[in-house]
Amino acid sequence: MQFVIYPAGFFPSDTAKAVTTVAEISSSRGVRINEVMTSNKTALGDSEGSYPDWIELINTTGSTIDITGWSLLDKATRTSYFTFPEYQLDAGEIVLVFASGHLENENGSDFHAPFRLSSAGDTLMLSDAHNTVVESINIPALGGDQSYAHMDGGWTITSEYTPGLENTLLSYAALTSTQPVSGSPLKISEVMADNASFKAPDGGLYDWIEISNTGSAAVDLKGYALSDTPDKPAQWKFPSVQLNPGQSIVVYASGLNQQSEDGSLHTGFGLRAEGESVLLYNPQGQVLDFIEFDNLKTDCSFARQADGSYASTGSPTPGQAN
Repeated sequence: MQFVIYPAGFFPSDTAKAVTTVAEISSSRGVRINEVMTSNKTALGDSEGSYPDWIELINTTGSTIDITGWSLLDKATRTSYFTFPEYQLDAGEIVLVFASGHLENENGSDFHAPFRLSSAGDTLMLSDAHNTVVESINIPALGGDQSYAHMDGGWTITSEYTPGLENTLLSYAALTSTQPVSGSPLKISEVMADNASFKAPDGGLYDWIEISNTGSAAVDLKGYALSDTPDKPAQWKFPSVQLNPGQSIVVYASGLNQQSEDGSLHTGFGLRAEGESVLLYNPQGQVLDFIEFDNLKTDCSFARQADGSYASTGSPTPGQAN
């Protein structure tokens, strides 16, 4: 992209001087910038467990909008920019782009822009596939885990961030609460924190967490997350794995942070037999299930019972009905 169309005309992207502000343009195209965080500490993690800054777009209309080829830039004169692949943004849908400094724009994975945002203040521009600016904003200085959010018809600085959700106090409360969202078919069905006998496919003896689908429909686990601390809701994220009705999947809490060639899933954290929490999150960062256990003996698991309660058992059943 040699030249880009901006509010004041054409600028050569490789020779123009840096700007500190842009002429602000409000989107009239239905898709707009909805929330931005420039100092992400714990608010939202990516699939690697890192916490880059992030940008949120929303389709405010009642119809699907094709944003294929649309771009995000953090300054009018920069040559690094993020361009959406083939993407249909449904009515009311929100899409997130991490401003991590490396480009990743393939469908099926987190979106990452090849630029970062400055917490001291920055600019952000959204352009369509013809390089026409759709929206431009000046982001003020933000503290850790503060966002610049579009609320009540205008922009405001807030500590009540809501990535992936409506910008409301109710959304923030739901996002940060450790109370599980009601009605989820996904349950933490069994946990082992001192494994000496149950081998993984690679022969390793790892701690493990079992997730079960108690519902009547299959669930793609991509973007769902597991954590052993409420302060890090996206500590480890699932890749795209389908969990069918009645099926259970074992995730090894090995600290390896990988999906093995045999398909086994490994978190980036382990479990403490003397006491631990395990939380399951949806892609929006809401808690779906939460358990706590104390002093699990070697080869004993903490298993969900038929009545929904949990009990320690010396007869673990990883991947099978309890």
